[in-house]
Amino acid sequence: MPSRAEIRGGFESVLRVASLAILAWMFWISLERGRAEQVVSARSGNIEAALRDWSASGMAPDRASVQLDSTPSPTERDWMRALDAAGTRVEWRGKLPAGAISVQAVASPRGGIRALAASPSANRISLEDELGVIEGANAHSGGASFEIPSSSGNLVARIGGTRAVADPADSISIGRVLVIGGAGWESKFVVAALEEGGWKVDADMRVAPTVDVIQGSISPIDTSRYTAIVALDGAAASRASDIIRYVSSGGGLILGGTSGSLDAFASVRPGATGNVQTPSALEGEPGSATLKSLPVLPIVTLRTDAVRLESRDGVTASAARRHNQGRILQDGHIDTWRWRMSGGANSPAEHREWWTNAVSSVAYAPVVRRAEVSSDNAPVTRLIAALGPASQTRPTFASQARSISLWLLFAILSLSLLSEWASRRLRGSR
Repeated sequence: MPSRAEIRGGFESVLRVASLAILAWMFWISLERGRAEQVVSARSGNIEAALRDWSASGMAPDRASVQLDSTPSPTERDWMRALDAAGTRVEWRGKLPAGAISVQAVASPRGGIRALAASPSANRISLEDELGVIEGANAHSGGASFEIPSSSGNLVARIGGTRAVADPADSISIGRVLVIGGAGWESKFVVAALEEGGWKVDADMRVAPTVDVIQGSISPIDTSRYTAIVALDGAAASRASDIIRYVSSGGGLILGGTSGSLDAFASVRPGATGNVQTPSALEGEPGSATLKSLPVLPIVTLRTDAVRLESRDGVTASAARRHNQGRILQDGHIDTWRWRMSGGANSPAEHREWWTNAVSSVAYAPVVRRAEVSSDNAPVTRLIAALGPASQTRPTFASQARSISLWLLFAILSLSLLSEWASRRLRGSR
């Protein structure tokens, strides 16, 4: 068993070896100092303080490595970019899911906000405002859509550590809706549904070839008055040229029922139509009518720029496309009033909601811009644009070794030498 003196002697030898190693280290650093790089690091939790220290130091570091588990604020991102431009190579690491958010006002008299959040599928998206979480959903087909009545302050889409921020939606200006169709149950209840939904409606109902019943003041069809045109049947053919001109200038058009089969609209409709298809078993019991129990005029040939919105029994029942600046929705459901009158207790509300959403989807609603407010709606994209993609390499041992302060090494060396000297003196050795 070694004696206490032998143990102390071994300890002194260790201190002597450590002192020599530190001296060699300091000598190596002094020789390499001219071409060495000083590496500093930070994490999401202390990045603001670290940026302040790096900027205020007498000599800026050569390289900064930042580990991110959440997206930095716009100020922090711009600060890192400024340091990078000033000569400090800034690299970041971390697995931040891509995410973005877009917010727009819903074109409806009831108002509301539609938030579109983009993210890789299966990621959980949480929609928040200044008061807390509003809704959540799993990303599907590249993202998720949320419709909310209002928000308090900015809207935030949080996907893991990514926090995408968008300003509140701009307000929009909504005009009147013009319904054109034959005098009958369909025209009557479409007008009723839209008015119940808050829309201001003008109507042109054909009673006979030269006799029309007018509701409201029928003005020239243009975007200064009308938000959307709803054509229900052949009565709209005589005004097709005015309607097409209106759509070209940005207006919205719904080709409902049999109006989609009119040759007058062939240049703008999403597709040609086939023969009316009637469900094999018509709903006959009171309260049994639904949207799916109605006859439908199928869209059999879609244009290349059209988008299929709904299919039924293997055929396209609804489709949409853009024509110049306007939007056209072609829906083949016939006599939707039967759904309202012969459906269940909720069918009037469902019928109203269905027509309101249809008009909202094509509505011409010019935006009334708010004052400019800063947003950060695609933070990961902006981070990559500012600093490049995430670094896949870690600082080498040599670069980390060279980054240690000479003053720190001198303090360690002094402590080691003093400890060895004190130990030798206490045991009476020189």
